[in-house]
Parts: sequence; structure tokens; C-alpha cells
Amino acid sequence: MNKGKHYQADKMSESIKNNLAYYLCQLIGFAIIMVFTAIGVLSMPGHADEVMPLPIAKEIIRSFLSYSVTVLLSHYLLRSYHKHSPSTTFIAYFKVILQCAVIATTVDKCLSLLLQTHTPDFFIYQHGLLVELASLVLFNILFFMLWSLIYLTITSIRDRRKLAEQLKNQQLASLMNQINPHFLFNSLNTIRGMIFEDEDKAAELVTQLSTLFRYNLSTDTKAHTSLGKELAVCQHYLAIEDIRLGERLRIELNNSDESLLAKIPTMGLLTLVENAIKHGVANLKDGGTLTLKSQVKAEQLIIDVINPYQSDLIKSGTKVGLKNLTQRIGLIFSGQGSLKQTTDNNIFHVTMTLPYEPVKNG
Repeated sequence: MNKGKHYQADKMSESIKNNLAYYLCQLIGFAIIMVFTAIGVLSMPGHADEVMPLPIAKEIIRSFLSYSVTVLLSHYLLRSYHKHSPSTTFIAYFKVILQCAVIATTVDKCLSLLLQTHTPDFFIYQHGLLVELASLVLFNILFFMLWSLIYLTITSIRDRRKLAEQLKNQQLASLMNQINPHFLFNSLNTIRGMIFEDEDKAAELVTQLSTLFRYNLSTDTKAHTSLGKELAVCQHYLAIEDIRLGERLRIELNNSDESLLAKIPTMGLLTLVENAIKHGVANLKDGGTLTLKSQVKAEQLIIDVINPYQSDLIKSGTKVGLKNLTQRIGLIFSGQGSLKQTTDNNIFHVTMTLPYEPVKNG
């Protein structure tokens, strides 16, 4: 239910954002036209033998009212027609444009007669009313066609971006659905192995695991979270491993306050910690130290997870976790992040480098 509410809220927020951008573009376009109209009217020379002595304010008022009607036509006729008939033919769309042009011309001419305004020295006004009206209709047709071209271009780009975002979200959701069962499978295997060794510890492991999953379920699972929140999840997992491994597991944490606010893939750090323990520390007779460091350097978040390992003791596996994490980093950060692995003197070192993006309320 919470996810449904968040989805509806995000959809409403996106709709408001798109509408605000649209109305802002309409307002800017209207303002530009009015500025050029005012400049044109004020710069026209007056002639004593023509009708120019009429107040310039009337001409500006006429232009304002006329262009206001034009904007309303573009919104209520053209935009509405496009939204309700997205796959229409050019001829059908042109008919709507022609209808808008005729209405705009009629309104403009009626305003000219009502306010008794007239613009001198133009060729079209010297060749009769029909030529004047035909020229105005043609001008309005070109205007509405240009408006339509700009509108359709912008909406087409927006729709392509929206589709790409939806596909990315679907991929992320698929990867998240993949990593959760993977983690649960590994955790249950840990508990299964402990049952035959120590029933009391196995019972405590189940309690810790339920606490961990309760934590995950009580938090809306998103594609990304802050390093600080992810570290809190890791503490639950480390509590489970501490019960199982005891003194064989030693932890060193060194995280800067700034890095704890950074955005990382959800369960990304947990994947690295789980991998370090499962394939490294847990296989060693004397265990070892798991080192987790994070810092922000040159606008990048750098996370290092270091653990000892012994190559001949590593069991073959599907490596779902690291592959999954690499894919999610690429999707969330548009290919700008990386996950690098190095080995040296039986030390396994994973470095996750991400663009630094602080998360609010992280």
C-alpha cells in the first residue's frame, strides 16, 4: 500500500512538473511576442495623412488581447487535440490548425474594428480586405504550425526520456528482486550449517535474521539509499556473522561523516560485506579482519572493502551478488560508477567508486 501511495505521489509530482514547464514556455513565448510587438509599434513613424494619430496604447491592447486568444487556442484546441488524438493524420491535424487560424484572424480583425486601430505602410493593407484577411490567415497558419512543431518535438523528447526511465526502473526492480532471494538463500545456508553445531546459536541466528528482514520490510525498498542507512543494515548482518564466527571475525570501520550521506545502490555495501565474509574470512581457520573504509575525494565517493582470503579455499559460485551490483551501479549512475577488484598477498580488495550525491535525510 505504501508503495502504491508513493507511486501515485511520484506520478502526480511528475505531472505537475511537466505542466509547469509547459505553462512557463507558453508564458515566455507570449512575453517575447509582446515585446517585439511593442517595439514594432513604438518604432513605426507617424504620418499626418494616415490613421496613425490613434493612441499607441490601443494598438498594444489589441495585440495583447489578440495574442492571448492565440495562446488559448494553442492550449485548448491544438494541445487538447494532440493529447486525445496522438496518432492522427497530417490532414486532420492541419484542419485543426486552419480552424485556429481562422478564429485567431476573426478575433484580431474584430478587435481592430472595435478599438479602431490600423497599422499603416504595410503592403497587405493596400490591396483590399480579402487580401488582408487571407494574409492574416496564412500568417496564423504558419504560427500554429511552428507552435505545433515545437510542442511535438519537446513532447517527443520527453516521452522518449520517460520510456527510457521506465525501462531502467524495470531493470533495477528485476535486479533488486534477484539480489534479495540470493541474500536470503545464503543466510539460510548459514543457519542450516549452525543447527548441527550449536542449536542455541542457530536460534539466535534466526532471531537476528528476522530482525534484519523486519528492518528491510519496514523501509520502502528503493534502488538507492544513503551509505549511513546501508551501514545500519550491515550491522544487523555482522551481528549474525559474529554469532557464527565469534572471535574469528574482526571488524575495522573507518567512514567519514560526509561519506555517510552519499547515495549508493541499496544492498550494495551489504553485498560486498557478505562476499568478503563468505569467500574470505569464514574460510580461514584463524579468521581475519574485515576492513570497511569510505571517503569523499574529488566529488567521488570511494568505498573500500578489504579482507584476507585463501584462493584454494574459495568455493565456486554463481557470483550473482557482484555481477548484480555492477549492473545496478551502471543503471543508477549512468555508467559513471565502477566496481574494481584486486588481489595481492592473499588480500582481496574491492573498491566501489561512485559520483558523490548527498542524500537528504540520509
